[in-house]
Amino acid sequence: MFDKPAESRAICELGKALQDAWNRGDAAGYGELFTDDADFVAWTGAYGRGRQAIEDAHRRLFDGPLAGSRMVLLHDDAESAPAGSLRFVRPDTAIMVVSGAVTLASQIASGPDHQSVQTFVLIKNSDRWRVTAFHNTRRVA
Repeated sequence: MFDKPAESRAICELGKALQDAWNRGDAAGYGELFTDDADFVAWTGAYGRGRQAIEDAHRRLFDGPLAGSRMVLLHDDAESAPAGSLRFVRPDTAIMVVSGAVTLASQIASGPDHQSVQTFVLIKNSDRWRVTAFHNTRRVA
């Protein structure tokens, strides 16, 4: 039987795991949260396909321009997420649209130029949710 509150909590835990891996600068840990064939579109329009490509791209970012940065999924729990931000297409497939922000190591707080709307397509395999598609769109100030 499909337990929507439990699945919503599990997806929020995935969001927290993404945030935590980013904040550790852990490209392998970040990539592990995606499916092997995941699609990834960055705010710049850069496109990557597959867990390894996502990991490799984030390793370059974490070792370079985003070293020490902090990522926050502004609505990373079921209680604070706006209504409609998480939608189950099927019991094993969900779409989540959340706000997010990255604060660079040299910044105290993120500015509007680092806030995004992020769309996740999530699938559940073997009792574990993973990201199978991600699209990041920078907000215009």
